[in-house]
Amino acid sequence: RIRYVPVLSEPRPEDAWAGRTGLVHEAVLADHADLAGFDVYVAGPPAMVRAARAAFLARGLPADRLFHDSFEPAADARPPAAAR
Repeated sequence: RIRYVPVLSEPRPEDAWAGRTGLVHEAVLADHADLAGFDVYVAGPPAMVRAARAAFLARGLPADRLFHDSFEPAADARPPAAAR
């Protein structure tokens, strides 16, 4: 079962966001005191994945129930225009 809860880390005032704010992994931890019975999927920038992984494991999530993808920026194979 998947439950979707949008969480914005830095909503702008003009967005008039009335939903949850903060970091996604902190919202998960606020909703679930014990993660031992869950499978958790994390996807995002490497720093976010590392922070979520550490927090979830500290809260009792077994390491074999954590799945993640880090979205690394692609390296540009071409040299910068100034070097061409």
